[in-house]
Amino acid sequence: MWRSLAVAAITLGAACGRHAPGEPFDPGAIKISTDRVVKTDTVGDGEWERQATFVLVDADNVSAGELLVTLGGALTDATGAEVGALRPESLRIPAGGRRTFALVDAHDAARPTATGATIVVRGAVPPRWQPDAHLADGHVFDDHGKVMVAANLVNDADRAGRVIVFAGFHDADGRPMQRQFLLAEIGAHITQVVRFVGPEGSKSGYVYLGDASY
Repeated sequence: MWRSLAVAAITLGAACGRHAPGEPFDPGAIKISTDRVVKTDTVGDGEWERQATFVLVDADNVSAGELLVTLGGALTDATGAEVGALRPESLRIPAGGRRTFALVDAHDAARPTATGATIVVRGAVPPRWQPDAHLADGHVFDDHGKVMVAANLVNDADRAGRVIVFAGFHDADGRPMQRQFLLAEIGAHITQVVRFVGPEGSKSGYVYLGDASY
């Protein structure tokens, strides 16, 4: 099953590397970009499809080890007043790496007055186990004014699984433009190509893994 939308709104059973609430962490290990791109668009798919406001924001892991990072926060209007809480999202970030988060309104609502967001680190802890899938042989192409990214998704497990693969796209100034995803159903010890085409004007892109279930 393959899907490509701006925001993934899928929760898989046995999600990888969740941390316990209240687990101590160093918030200084994560640097949150000041570029917060607020959009209202279609999120989810099928029976879960709806219009909601979300914010795209990059976070960098400046620590020496991989971390499972959870961001949360709130949407704000032009006066700085809060107009809606954001649903937290957790992603693995390798040491020195960056990930693009898509934080959706906690009530899956459209917030027409939202112009910005306050973003906070809710967690940043070492993952408790390593994933059974990985990405290899990534490539980035200029596709006539937009970026295309491709990579091999490799399932190292002895069983079939479902893996979310994300792609983040940025403009010439490094601001996030879009985050796409697909849900790959992949057999045991199988390698398959994943491919994403960015929006017009995108200048850079990359792929990374989300949750998985087996």
